[in-house]
Amino acid sequence: MSKKKKHRVAIALAVAVLGSFAGCWTGGMVDVSDCDMLCYGLDPFECDDRCEVCRGGCMEIPPLGFADPILLWMGDASDEADVPECPAEAPEIVFDGYGGFTGEHACPSCRCAAPSCELPSALTGSASPACDGQDPTSFSAPPGWAGACTAPAAVPSGALGSLLIPAPTVSACEPTLDPAAEPLGLPAPWGRRARGCGGSEAKHTCRDPSLMCIASPVPQPEEFSMCVLYLRKGVPRCPEEYPELHEFHRGVDDTRGCTPCACGPAEGSACTALVSAYEDGGCARLLGAETVTLARPGCVTGPDIRLASWDAQWIEDEPGACAPSGGAPTGAVTPEDPAYFCCLPNEVPVLH
Repeated sequence: MSKKKKHRVAIALAVAVLGSFAGCWTGGMVDVSDCDMLCYGLDPFECDDRCEVCRGGCMEIPPLGFADPILLWMGDASDEADVPECPAEAPEIVFDGYGGFTGEHACPSCRCAAPSCELPSALTGSASPACDGQDPTSFSAPPGWAGACTAPAAVPSGALGSLLIPAPTVSACEPTLDPAAEPLGLPAPWGRRARGCGGSEAKHTCRDPSLMCIASPVPQPEEFSMCVLYLRKGVPRCPEEYPELHEFHRGVDDTRGCTPCACGPAEGSACTALVSAYEDGGCARLLGAETVTLARPGCVTGPDIRLASWDAQWIEDEPGACAPSGGAPTGAVTPEDPAYFCCLPNEVPVLH
């Protein structure tokens, strides 16, 4: 056989032999291994990619009953602005939880706006001389009347035998909030927040077959911990690999509130007014006048009452005050859907 032919045979044999091997480029070297050989200590069917290397952190494989490790941020945060975004290497938010619950809350104090003494809004004429309401005719004051001379439609002679002047009244008190109190708005019922971050990484790409590859920046951010979620009911006993237990809840039933503010009737009121009726439209020729109180109306009588105008003035204007009620805390905060995490202490380094 010639040398040239021998050389061709050697090349063919080399190609055939290499064809039964897998080659991977790793750091400038070609890793040539038989496809039947172990992939980092695993069976071939367990290998995700023979040429892939873990780009995240290599973590202890958790025992049964626990999910794969994730990056978990935990911190004091009642404001969502304090919760960080997931890192680019583990961009998926896989858990959002709450802790440090408190059901205590305060309600602003209730107050009552001051009442006011109010003049009669109308006079009632009657054909009877006894103000008994027979054949009544109403003479209304303008809206918001404060006692100035007002002239209703003139009454013809002989139409009225009496004129009833109703008693003054006291307006209802309007409930208000204490202006010095904090604005109404309940604070967040939790004092701690947690956010879990994950991503897509081939699990079986760590050189050590007892470890699994987890999506994580390199190095791991100091504010995040590597944790595993307990998948069963109840409180777990954390494994040695992830010894620190943390409890959070996925939801909250918040029924907190405050009883509505209300005001009782005015107390200590003293409202007395002098109401005068006139025969002319300019409140000049007096027809009759009566002093009326909260408990006593007045009655102007005469054989021929020709009402043309009337006015009033306060003798005593002390409306009193109303007692407030309400503004009591109600409801409670009930955490829902607990989640238990077992975490690696931050001072323990993550393998890469």
